[in-house]
Amino acid sequence: MDEIRLAVRRLRKRPGATIASIVTLACGIGAAAATWSLLSAVLLRPLPVEDPERLVVVGQSQTDGRTYNAFNYPYYPHFRDTGVFEHAAAEWTSGMSLLVATHGLPAPTRVTFVSHNYFDVLGIRIPLGRGFTADDDRRGAPPVALLTDRYWRRAFDASPGVLGRTLTVAGKPVIVVGVAARGFRGLNLSAAPEVILPFHVIADVGPASTNYFAEPSGPGTGRSSPTAGVAVIGRLKPGTTAAQSAAQLSGIGFPPALTAGRTPTAGQPGPQFVLTDVNTAAIPEAARAGMTQFSKLLGATVSLLLLIGCATVGMLLLVRTEARRDEFAMCLALGATRARLARGIGIEGAILAVAGATCALPVAWWLFAGARAFQLPGGVQIDLLELSLDVRVVGVAVVAALVATLLITIVAGAFGFSANLSGALRSRAGATPRLGRRRTRAALVGAQVAVALVLLAGAGLFTRSLIAALNVNPGFDAKRLVSTSVSLTPYGYTPERASTFFDDLEGRLSGNPAIASLSLSAYQGGMTAHGQLVIDGESRKFPSTVWFTAIDERHFETLGLAVMTGRNFTPDDRDTSPRVTIVSDSFGRMLSHGGNPIGQRVTMPHLRPPAPPDVMEVVGVVPDVITNVSVLDPLMMYFPLSQHPGGTSRTVSVRAASSADAARRELMAAIRQIEPGVTPAPMLTMEERLGRQMSTQRFGAMVLGALGVIAALLTVLGTYVLAESMAVLRMREMGIRAALGARRRQLAAIVLAETGRLVGVGLIVGLFLAWMAGGAIRSFLFRVQPFDPATLGAVAAAILSLALLVSVRPAMRAARVDLGAVLKDQ
Repeated sequence: MDEIRLAVRRLRKRPGATIASIVTLACGIGAAAATWSLLSAVLLRPLPVEDPERLVVVGQSQTDGRTYNAFNYPYYPHFRDTGVFEHAAAEWTSGMSLLVATHGLPAPTRVTFVSHNYFDVLGIRIPLGRGFTADDDRRGAPPVALLTDRYWRRAFDASPGVLGRTLTVAGKPVIVVGVAARGFRGLNLSAAPEVILPFHVIADVGPASTNYFAEPSGPGTGRSSPTAGVAVIGRLKPGTTAAQSAAQLSGIGFPPALTAGRTPTAGQPGPQFVLTDVNTAAIPEAARAGMTQFSKLLGATVSLLLLIGCATVGMLLLVRTEARRDEFAMCLALGATRARLARGIGIEGAILAVAGATCALPVAWWLFAGARAFQLPGGVQIDLLELSLDVRVVGVAVVAALVATLLITIVAGAFGFSANLSGALRSRAGATPRLGRRRTRAALVGAQVAVALVLLAGAGLFTRSLIAALNVNPGFDAKRLVSTSVSLTPYGYTPERASTFFDDLEGRLSGNPAIASLSLSAYQGGMTAHGQLVIDGESRKFPSTVWFTAIDERHFETLGLAVMTGRNFTPDDRDTSPRVTIVSDSFGRMLSHGGNPIGQRVTMPHLRPPAPPDVMEVVGVVPDVITNVSVLDPLMMYFPLSQHPGGTSRTVSVRAASSADAARRELMAAIRQIEPGVTPAPMLTMEERLGRQMSTQRFGAMVLGALGVIAALLTVLGTYVLAESMAVLRMREMGIRAALGARRRQLAAIVLAETGRLVGVGLIVGLFLAWMAGGAIRSFLFRVQPFDPATLGAVAAAILSLALLVSVRPAMRAARVDLGAVLKDQ
């Protein structure tokens, strides 16, 4: 205890260095704990299910190498009854949004439909109420529902009295019978259900004209069913592997009832099934590679920060130990053992490490709070993960920091072992410190410089990518262009009533001072690269999807775009007029092979079946409007809204006169004045929509930027400590140089040159590391190269300037040395 008290007293004598060490470790451990907890929640244990290694999602291998993990409903009972699985359950993964009313007006709510044994198969407990039964999951049964814990807390303030309450789902009364366990958010991390209903209830709350269960005698076509998104989850039998079960399913194939009407291709193998564990399947297949790469990037980033924090603490201990050489020598002369001296240094390091680990918890919670607004690759919203600190992860981070700090402390303690009286006398004779000690400190500072460069350069590259994405449409002000989708189908509107609603909305907003311009449009679908269009009698394919949108004549004015060639739509383009279209610049160049597409005729046989094919004449070309940063050459065809009415749905676009927020308020007020129950989609500016698509880049810029700033501050601190200590240790040398005629400018230049050389070496190492890490970050960059000279040069110049700036004070101190005063102090 005496040694601990003495160590605490020594640390309190230098509060600045002590606080800096604790803050450094707290940032490193907190960032590591928060990031590794996030990665654990996404990659290692994303689903709170029982025995996840035995739970698999059934998929069918496709010819393009992808796995199709969804089926029509009739396939579920087939998989369930094959005997391959111990148990099997079903979930409709499309994440259907329905109008749900709890206390007042109905609001769009994400609803998921599951088989009655769903929670039992997954091993999800129901802490409040009960789960579903077989009687609940049948046609015509009284509708019941379970709520997710998150929705229960938000909509009902976590009241236990929610049991027995009646919700209104799509206008039908539904009784709440239970609340799912906290942390459960379905089997897909990119979609979080709020209300869960038995599977067969879909026929009661959905439109009656839909053939939900792909029944031959039902409405619509048999296998063309909206429940083509049914996911089948199986629990493997004990002792059975996923590969063995997949082989059994492939051997069984499909029964004739499910393949009736299909003509098999000669020599074509039967269906090949793939079983994916539920934790892997929780991330969309298209995003798994990006998620893994981004996770590695985050993991490496926080590991570097943790390393730099431990290195900073070690360097401070080295400097403190070197400053106490005389004290150690006198202690040895008085009979103290070398082990005791080293133990005292080790205790100081342990105290700093424990204090840093304690302060890391609020840092981790602060990082959690800041990350909630972001998304990971694949549209995984961090807020929906309901993150909490993983105790095991925190323990590993703390232990790693303690071990690293103590290892560096042992190096510092070695100076305590080597201290002797002759060494102390040698230092008083004005000898230059031993080169080995200077190299140790220089290596630590150089490592800090390299890490800071890598982190800040990564943040700069992400930021430049984000700026490039937000400025991808230079033709208009993306900050003032607000749009929202209004669907009136759930509210019982017919196309005629919907047309009256939108006409009324236009009239109410016309002349509103907050809105400079307003337009209506209706999404008409698209044609994939597998389809064909007939251009002037010639059937042609296009390399990507061609999108169709019906617009009014104010659409381009609202966007702030001018027609490049030809004309805009006019009120004369009525339903009885010849069909016309305006095309995007990219599509126009493809239509005309680089020439002028005006006057070309496009045949659209699929737009209004069974009506005759629409033959549209191209009357105008407008600049490309990029709404998806992954498609920089959008192929767009615009139609007059009067010739292609959009049923009961419209996209309302407004250009704000000044404030986008004011335009949002006026638009919402006008909608509620017409129909108080109508809830439009989120009203977002074009900049916000593009920014959401770049959420990964925003998150990367925030994380790397925050950690990079911390690393830069630690670098500045390390550089200052090194320059200050060297100025003190070389005071006699500087005095002798001054006595021999050296000027103050020359003496100061010695310290600054040493700092410049040290930081320069660190920057070279950092540039090499940045080049090595280019492959890991390349896929996340937009119109920016990983080894961007402007970004790397600016970051390197900033770090060098800061290092030289903080070295000015020690350099000036060395320049003002007086030989007489130095000799008098010795």
